[in-house]
Amino acid sequence: MGSGFFLARTGYLSLTKQVPGEGGKIIEGMLGSPRFLNPVYGEANDADRDLVELLYAGLLTYDSKGLLVASLAESFQIKEDGKVFEIKLRENLRWSDGTLVSADDVVFTIKTLRDPKYKSPLRANWVGVEVEKVSENMVRFSLQEPYAPFVERLTVKIIPKHIWEEITPENFPLSPYNLKPVGAGPWRVAKIVQANSGAIGEIELIRNPFYWGKKPFLNSLSFRFFAAEEELMREAERGTVNNFSLLLGKETPSFLNKGFIKHTFSLPRYFALFFNLQSSTLKNKDLRIALSSIIDTEKLVQDLFGENGKHVVSPLLPETFGLTMVEVQKLDIQNTEALLAKQGYKKVDGRFAKIPQSTEGISRDLQISSTGEDVKKLQQCLAKDPQVYPQGTVSGSFGSLTKAAVIKFQEKYASEILAPQGLKFGTGKVGGATQEKLNELCFPQNKTPLPLKLAITTLNQYPLKDVAEFVKNEWEAFGVTTVVQTFSLAELERDIIKPRNYEALLFGEILGKIPDPFPFWHSSQVKDPGLNLSGLENKKLDSTLLKLRRESSQEKRERLLEEAQDILLEEYPALTLYDTPYLYFTSPQLKGIESNLISDPSERFAGVQEWYIKTKRVLK
Repeated sequence: MGSGFFLARTGYLSLTKQVPGEGGKIIEGMLGSPRFLNPVYGEANDADRDLVELLYAGLLTYDSKGLLVASLAESFQIKEDGKVFEIKLRENLRWSDGTLVSADDVVFTIKTLRDPKYKSPLRANWVGVEVEKVSENMVRFSLQEPYAPFVERLTVKIIPKHIWEEITPENFPLSPYNLKPVGAGPWRVAKIVQANSGAIGEIELIRNPFYWGKKPFLNSLSFRFFAAEEELMREAERGTVNNFSLLLGKETPSFLNKGFIKHTFSLPRYFALFFNLQSSTLKNKDLRIALSSIIDTEKLVQDLFGENGKHVVSPLLPETFGLTMVEVQKLDIQNTEALLAKQGYKKVDGRFAKIPQSTEGISRDLQISSTGEDVKKLQQCLAKDPQVYPQGTVSGSFGSLTKAAVIKFQEKYASEILAPQGLKFGTGKVGGATQEKLNELCFPQNKTPLPLKLAITTLNQYPLKDVAEFVKNEWEAFGVTTVVQTFSLAELERDIIKPRNYEALLFGEILGKIPDPFPFWHSSQVKDPGLNLSGLENKKLDSTLLKLRRESSQEKRERLLEEAQDILLEEYPALTLYDTPYLYFTSPQLKGIESNLISDPSERFAGVQEWYIKTKRVLK
């Protein structure tokens, strides 16, 4: 009987295969607390963005492989050379409350985002974009100019008109629907646990029964919210949360030893030291090259991030976007010092500095018949001593009275002017030694060295503070006096970035999966709200970036990106330093997660319908 059971089981296993099955629950730990489970405002908060990704749907979305695919849209067409996008919605789409989704919802969402009264952080993406309903399941977007990356904007999450249309802009952020969301995504809210203070401690999501697409395998996703990373780490150690992320995988070995699985998602992002080209010091390219060559960026990555860091050589991320890889040529110490010397800097007591050159004194030889400003300076100086120049006439013309005064002056200071030349009597000519004495008495020069001093400005958070200190130490060791200034995010944006009030800004920029460098490098973006943080103005680059925005051909876009990259590497407006991936730790029981390129950490949930814990066997 036992052998029969064994044979039957063996036969069953040979004829079937194991596949994901329904069931199971995941508890994720998150830093912060949600405020707006609403796409209109959710962009400004990490916890909000994560939950909005699960609760709502866009016309398009990114799948688990990082590819842009249709979601609420069944299909779309691009017309009029890229200025018109027509979207056809799927049939019988429903919100999580069972109401039908229509073109009216799409139009309402975009007009809400675009309206300044609602103060959405996404407004800038929709200014100048017209949206209209063509039919119950057809929407048309019209752009003022062709914009190839616009398709990525169509991933914006849509909100239901029937819920929000009667709510005024003033009451929009106060509405209870911000925590009772009605969306069209794969999940809906089942429970929210709030403390007496009103702070949200936990949110449980369950499957949305009206979701149009593939239903998730998991029964529920719960999110627990923590104010401090230390608290989150402690709960992860205790096993009360299954999934979480930490800053750069802090304590990674500890969690891996406990069985957690580390997933690494790359981002189209870089962190750089942006040189303010309006700075009197940094407007000189040779100086920027010299300062850049001092920093060992590979050592920076290894020392601060180890295996979790990546050295970035270009602000257009050639590895990410398939461009020609570039090699940055590093200068040796002698060549770096030569570039600094070219700008007038030399080492004084181990620090690079300039010795001031006075232009106020007498700067040329003078004699009978000389005229001009230097003669006036000579006469003014001689007139200070009535015994030397009793007449005190300041005419700007070198005559006999001036010559006589010069002779008296030379003989008064004979030991310094005449004796070194072997002379006993004054000559009446104002040469080198006479000039030096006149300038010493009447036009004293400030000989105090002016140090080459720079300020690095950044966010007062890890790891930017640590990176700034690394750069400071490298520059200091080479002889460049450096200070680090740190600010909160609000202060940095309001008082530093907006007015461009910095010399060297350590900051990050994210390009998106369809890169558009225009906001970061076009000359029209030099002033706020543009993000051209270096203030670079280059007409050839401007032209290239405009062409890139309008070009839909992937092959031509790559050529334009490489052209832009060549210009940026030639101009040295910034020193690109590093990037770090998004690290996501999960329970070993959870399967089906695919790591890929994401433009925001919330996109780790792009393939959440494929995540599973349970399995079952089916016929092969």
